[in-house]
Amino acid sequence: MLHMILTETALEMIPSEYDRDPIVKKWIQKFNNAARLLDTSLHHHLLAKLKNSEKRGRPDILHHFLLDTLGSPANFAGEIKIYFHTKSALYSVSSDMRCPRDYHRFKALMVQLLEVGNIPKKKPYFIRRETENFTHWITSNFHENNVYQFTANGEKIKLKHISDTIVQSTEDSAVLIGGFQKGHFSATINKLPGQKIALPDRGYDSWVVVNRVLTFYEQSKKILK
Repeated sequence: MLHMILTETALEMIPSEYDRDPIVKKWIQKFNNAARLLDTSLHHHLLAKLKNSEKRGRPDILHHFLLDTLGSPANFAGEIKIYFHTKSALYSVSSDMRCPRDYHRFKALMVQLLEVGNIPKKKPYFIRRETENFTHWITSNFHENNVYQFTANGEKIKLKHISDTIVQSTEDSAVLIGGFQKGHFSATINKLPGQKIALPDRGYDSWVVVNRVLTFYEQSKKILK
């Protein structure tokens, strides 16, 4: 089974010290709860003040990830599990979830998730906050040979080879893809056991990597013929 994990996802609420910022208040009046999520398209002036800003304020990356993975043939065939990881938690996503296509509705849902911890508030959950530490979860559930971390600093290996290896393995595999705009994984993620992989030629947006991984996996699995 392939576990797709959007890692260090740029998903967070606007820091509380900026609650009275006039631009923040203006967007909340216009977009309601959705505008409480830190988003570079609305809060560029705030991000310039925040530490590590290049890895923050991009909930759209998660939106793409969920639409792509949930809508994939691999998901419909029951051949993947979907997760996303933030700086504070790991979340598992039900294969039956219908992700809102409207971006503002999606953002409002993510605000609810960050406040409550699960979506919906009571079982059965479509998104559930896991209680286990991410590092421990990875090391206790996956052999290091079955962990693939996609990074521009990784080894250039053909995706066909990786997908064939995942399909042939008798154990579960984890694919970690960055959920941020720029920069690299933190030292904590870099220290995780596993293989560091890069797509040939150049760095690509996360949703390109997600779709390439899924396509090759579906072909190796003969989901797509």
